[in-house]
Amino acid sequence: MRFFFSLIATSIRASLGLKLAFFIELALNIGSNLIFFLLWWIFFDKFDQIGNWDFDDVIVMMAIVRGGYGLARVCFGGSKVLAEKIISGGLDSYMTQPKNILLHLLGSESQSKGWGHILSAVILYFMADLHLAQLPLVLVGVFCGGLLFASIATIAHSLCFWFGNVGEVSKKYVDSIFLFVHYPVNIYSGLMQLLMFTVLPAGVIGYLPVEIVKNFSWGMLFALVGATGIFVALAFYTFYRGLRRYESGNLFLT
Repeated sequence: MRFFFSLIATSIRASLGLKLAFFIELALNIGSNLIFFLLWWIFFDKFDQIGNWDFDDVIVMMAIVRGGYGLARVCFGGSKVLAEKIISGGLDSYMTQPKNILLHLLGSESQSKGWGHILSAVILYFMADLHLAQLPLVLVGVFCGGLLFASIATIAHSLCFWFGNVGEVSKKYVDSIFLFVHYPVNIYSGLMQLLMFTVLPAGVIGYLPVEIVKNFSWGMLFALVGATGIFVALAFYTFYRGLRRYESGNLFLT
């Protein structure tokens, strides 16, 4: 694990190398998040609640989601290019090293745009009506969100081991989850709500952490941590199961 943290630190330093580009990207990310915030502000200016959530609950959700997504991009940026490495035979250099292959892949890249999301999360946290005692619960939500985003991306991109060049489909699937997590799951019902906690786990990333912050219970906290652990384990299983099919230097042409 010490190697993994050292790798992440090196990747972060590399991503911050172009300072002008970094600050431009930082400003653009914060700006886009502010626009999303304004859309919700306009909505709640007309309506008091959505489901059983008010404006403060949505702000907390945005802070947790943006923080988790930013954490995933900064610390596990390699998950975004995993499909490309699988298809192009780019895993060869990682397989010759004695380190954990998946952790090495995930930590090998850090995307500077993640810092914009993290800073947005900090701003949103101070805008929300929260007590300092709730900060640890928010941080748990952010940490679990980061692991979930990275795990989901790993699972989706690992499908290339079986289906060839489906990286674009995997990317669209991951992007769709990022869109769904910005809406309270309680606006859905029936099968759609079930999908939001399983196939499209937006409810686990965005809804459940907010409910824990609002009305803490050990049961919900264990559910969040347990679901995160399941997705992390599934990511490792899917990747290493697919790695058995990987042939050195093979190029998928389908």
